[in-house]
Amino acid sequence: MAEKMHGPSMLALIDEVNGPNLWRVLSPITALERAGYPAGWDFKSASMLGLIAPHVDGYLLPRISWPATHRREAEAWFDSIRKSGKFAVYDMDDDILTSQETHRRIDLNWTDGKSFEQLEGERYQRIWAMQQCDGVTVTTQRLATIARSYTTKPVIVVPNSIDIPWFRRIVQQTKRQIPGLTIGWAGGRRHDRDVEEMAIAWGRIAKRYPDVRFVVQGHQPPVILEHVPFDRITRLPWMKAETYPQGIAQVDIGCCAVADTPFNRAKSPIKAMEHAVAGAAVVASPTLYSRIIEDCRSGYIAYSVDGWEACLSRLIERPAERSMMARRLLRTVERKHSLAGNLHRWPDAWENIREAAQRGLIVA
Repeated sequence: MAEKMHGPSMLALIDEVNGPNLWRVLSPITALERAGYPAGWDFKSASMLGLIAPHVDGYLLPRISWPATHRREAEAWFDSIRKSGKFAVYDMDDDILTSQETHRRIDLNWTDGKSFEQLEGERYQRIWAMQQCDGVTVTTQRLATIARSYTTKPVIVVPNSIDIPWFRRIVQQTKRQIPGLTIGWAGGRRHDRDVEEMAIAWGRIAKRYPDVRFVVQGHQPPVILEHVPFDRITRLPWMKAETYPQGIAQVDIGCCAVADTPFNRAKSPIKAMEHAVAGAAVVASPTLYSRIIEDCRSGYIAYSVDGWEACLSRLIERPAERSMMARRLLRTVERKHSLAGNLHRWPDAWENIREAAQRGLIVA
């Protein structure tokens, strides 16, 4: 693999170890390092702005921004990159550029005490940081379209891919803590409407199948508690990025639910990949997940509350079908979405952006 990949040496700078950085930095960079490719990562706070390591050709900035009070330092850093012939690549896996993100955080009461104006100020800082870079990498075509409305630099889609051996190793080392058949959901903070149809269906399933348990990992949507008896739910906490597959390992039927909103349409179907590698069958919303699941063959797509209930009932009552669908989805993930099979996309994108920067290319 190492002989097939050629490109610039890169250093990724992150603010913290979290889910997005696991998928977009820690996982691919670690895999590239194992393959002998010159790449690494560090915390942004550990890097002295204005000082550039001589062995690095470029920098990867995932969702990075600087507060307005540090604008001069940031300008000096980008200026030093240009003067030294180096380049910077911005990376995004969510729509953090449009006002959709600001309104979403306000709707979720996830503002950290900041006003609308302050949140919008942070958004403008992200846009500014992206515009200083020589190119952008994103996870989906829809996100690429959004990014191109804010920059004339190259925007390249590098989809999320899963490190199957790593994920599988953690799952196999994890002891099953929850007996019986489980139906689960995992995710970060979001509006109840994302999971409302699923939650109503879970309530119906809980009444029909008293032995089934429900697993909720990470964010605990209130709407689920409204429909499912508290004593039927196993609530798993937020886990570190490097250990959270332990929670996914507790689930037999994974539910991937999102509402059809502009913000969600820019995301990627990573949760279905995780459940597939953990060996679970999947029921999912059409938004996002129709990209990866072939309905009625490698999983089920649920279009309504009744649809969620029917699909879950079928998988509960037919263990052989549940197993077959899980295997088919896993084969899809192995064939199309493995990190090993897509690892070349990262250095390819970096090289294309570097070449465009050297030519002074502007992409409309």
